[in-house]
Amino acid sequence: MNSSKHLYTIIILLSCFTTTHAQTTAQTRCNNLGKGVNLSNWLEGFWETNWPDSADYKKQFFYDMKTAGVQSLRMPVCFALVTDTAPPYNVDTTNRVFAIIDTIIAWTTELNMNLIIDNHHQWNVSDTTWRQQQPRMAHLWAVLAQRYNHLDPNRYLFEILNEPAGITNDSLALFYPPVIDTIRKYAPQHSIVVSATSWSNGIGYFNYSPLPDTNLIYTFHSYDPYQFTHQGLTFVNPPLPVGVIFPGSVWDWMIQDMWYFPLAFRDSFNLPVFLGEFGVGDSADAQSRCHWIDSIGHRIDANHLSAFYWDVVGDFKTFHSGNTSPDSVMACFADALHWYGDSISAIQNVTPRLPVRIYPNPASNYFTCQTPTGEPVTMQVLDNTGHAIYQTRFTNQTTIPTTTWARGLYLVKVIGTGGVGVEKIVIE
Repeated sequence: MNSSKHLYTIIILLSCFTTTHAQTTAQTRCNNLGKGVNLSNWLEGFWETNWPDSADYKKQFFYDMKTAGVQSLRMPVCFALVTDTAPPYNVDTTNRVFAIIDTIIAWTTELNMNLIIDNHHQWNVSDTTWRQQQPRMAHLWAVLAQRYNHLDPNRYLFEILNEPAGITNDSLALFYPPVIDTIRKYAPQHSIVVSATSWSNGIGYFNYSPLPDTNLIYTFHSYDPYQFTHQGLTFVNPPLPVGVIFPGSVWDWMIQDMWYFPLAFRDSFNLPVFLGEFGVGDSADAQSRCHWIDSIGHRIDANHLSAFYWDVVGDFKTFHSGNTSPDSVMACFADALHWYGDSISAIQNVTPRLPVRIYPNPASNYFTCQTPTGEPVTMQVLDNTGHAIYQTRFTNQTTIPTTTWARGLYLVKVIGTGGVGVEKIVIE
């Protein structure tokens, strides 16, 4: 009897150790995602007449993102288009989308980047349909898990379903496990990404309970306030009126409230959570876009989140043109997302940071810039569109008059032989 109790205690302890270890692995992988972008408007673009178009993204884009300091990519794919709707739910692996995915995997492997394989769009998983969709989804993931189980589980993740909506979390709690079990059969070591309901909006995590699998990573999306981020975009129906500013609209409170729930879930259950999508459309005015991305960037930093921006060259663009280069990036986005010059994962060596002090900040009539290098440096001031509006050269300290400058956010960039320093300043 005592021997049986002893054996039972050992089994319980081993079970606890296994659970803790698996969860630690998921948390480590979540943290290692770091700075990310979505490969958007491409393999999930079911609306394209030539879907999937292999020419939408080139290898140069992947190299450019790596150079910017992006560590991870999220690859949305409309797998529903290659999965039959009737049993036995055949998946057409001869479709060219799989050849494109294989190319992306080769590029991310070469560049040592992480990749999330995301099942995106066209599934109609709702409270009334999830039972019919579940075997179809499970079969798809059986095919995908077998096809990609050779990939490094520390760098390749599987996301079951993008933005579930029209379904309660109680129904999702029944829908997910058989799909997860199917993946586990063929890819037992890979972490799986799941989300709560409400289009993965933060409110979906209100009273949300974790799933039993211990190698899961949870995600949420942030486009709040939607009336601001999606104003004037042609794909929104009905269209939202333009002219909404940030901050200053009646919907500003939504960011804080919508972020509260997934972060409370993370902290209450000690589970890994990351921001899978966030972005602001280019129909908003440039200054408000900069204020918004600055606010989101601070939240990402303060909460130590891995985060994936949506659509860097489309409607939510972060570059002035399709040229994804340092010269084309919008300065406030590069600063808020910590692109260029401060990433340990960039291809090029990291440029050392110069210590720079700016005061007063905010400023009205002037500001002073100091750097204790003891040598001449070049200073550029960039407006919220990334264009240089002022340049000078100084040693140790200079004072700049600002009485004719428009109110708003500016970036001060100081360049010397010992490195580069960048600071933000607000002109009131």
